[in-house]
Amino acid sequence: MSVIGINFGTSYTSIGYLNKEGRADCLANEEGDRQIASVLAFHGNEEVVGSQAKSDIARNPKTTVANFRAEIGKSFSQSENLPGSAAPVIEKSGQPAYEITLPESNVTFTAGEVSAKFLRHIRESAEAFLGTAVTGAVLAVPSYFDEQQRKALIEAAEAAGINVLQLVHESAAAVLAYETVLKNANDDKTVVVCDLGGHSFDVTALTVRSGLYSVLATAHDTKLGGSSLDDLLINHFSTEFKKKSKVDISSNRKALAKLRGAVEVTKKMLSSASSAPCFVESLAEGLDFHSTINRMRFEIMANKVFAKALDTIRETLSKADLDASEIDEVILVGGSARIPKFAVKIREVFTGEHTNVLSAELEADEVVARGCALQASLLSAYEKEDIEASQEPVITVAPHTQKAIGILNAKGEFVIVIARDTPLPARRTFEFANAAAGQTHAYLALHEGDHTIEKIEIPVEPIPVEEGEEPIEEEPEIVTKVVTKPAALLVEASLPLSQGKEAKGSKIEVQVTVDADRKLSMVMREKNGSNVIKVAGKQ
Repeated sequence: MSVIGINFGTSYTSIGYLNKEGRADCLANEEGDRQIASVLAFHGNEEVVGSQAKSDIARNPKTTVANFRAEIGKSFSQSENLPGSAAPVIEKSGQPAYEITLPESNVTFTAGEVSAKFLRHIRESAEAFLGTAVTGAVLAVPSYFDEQQRKALIEAAEAAGINVLQLVHESAAAVLAYETVLKNANDDKTVVVCDLGGHSFDVTALTVRSGLYSVLATAHDTKLGGSSLDDLLINHFSTEFKKKSKVDISSNRKALAKLRGAVEVTKKMLSSASSAPCFVESLAEGLDFHSTINRMRFEIMANKVFAKALDTIRETLSKADLDASEIDEVILVGGSARIPKFAVKIREVFTGEHTNVLSAELEADEVVARGCALQASLLSAYEKEDIEASQEPVITVAPHTQKAIGILNAKGEFVIVIARDTPLPARRTFEFANAAAGQTHAYLALHEGDHTIEKIEIPVEPIPVEEGEEPIEEEPEIVTKVVTKPAALLVEASLPLSQGKEAKGSKIEVQVTVDADRKLSMVMREKNGSNVIKVAGKQ
């Protein structure tokens, strides 16, 4: 029985599987590509995908289709021709479609039909690699996919002969992949996933509580992605080509398609080298083009793109009512996320001493597929009827605590028992000891906690100056501090205690439960005695 994970992206697709050691990995197709270009080309009546099809965008645009995943499940009025597309989007029965020139005639395929053809090649590549039939797959979807797009994706996959076990959010798959590698799956944490794909930037803030994922907020920019960086390089090199050859390629679709393919390679090389070449044979009018660009110049060009990305991240934090210092992990996903300057810019936002920015432990463009493969392996142990109701993304905006729940310690400080944004139902157990011998009752009160972000000014030491010089005034450093303060009383209880020798050093066990309807209950039990009290309240 073989199950796989598929990250079907607008620009590239990757296939995850569990290797013989039980670890998630990405497989290579027949051409050796671990990242398979999401392009479908027709060579007569034969279909090809991946890098072979991608090279046809410049040569045979009328028989090549790209960026079709962005159109799946949309109406024609919602469609758009993304940069790097080959055959233009046309209308067929109100849906986005493509007219393809075949030897016998022109044929029109909808975006869903093209997706099904492409996914069939993906399944066949997986089966050729694994040497066995694929019995099921988990597919990733962006957070901004609506119900219609998710439904259309399942239909395309099933038309391709893929048994869809479940759809999962790309952010959840990324977190799952890293939890397995870092072996911290049992840790409660707040995570931000930044997915810089080919044509979109998707940011998700989510919590992990006792292994349950819950989305707090999402924000995305469908005009920002790796293609935005490609456009910068295209403008740079086309201007340089014009200066050298006096040939303007700004309206030459074939030349621009050739240059786009070349700058993608240049961009990838700049992720690991201080400079990279760009070479295109016969770019225009029989003239070759050869140039180089260094990383520093590229990063300066990309500053506006990175600034927009940071704005999307801040929007997500604002929606989730989170301060950057509250984030435990930041996971960078997507091919363009491997650009070193992008990680540097991210760290400018997440300056908390406990925030871990994860970008190098796993290949950024393989993380989601690996997470999908792990989820598929977990689901493969269940019967289809047990999971057929779970084809929706594995994480949703589930009911969760709106505020923290906690107690006050002897110093009057708020101690969190159940953190805010914990998925419901939730249960926590803790213990405390009697304060003194002879105590007749143990009292405990649960409060809500108000989440506040305080700004603290740290004065800067004055800079010494020579006599007679004007003093230099330095701006005080402003740092943010997240504070949870006790608010409304939720429930309180007083437990009678056993008296006598057995009461010495006895401990009180407390169990706090919040059900899916946010009803709160607390049970107090004397561990060395028989007294128990249960009280109910409502959060």
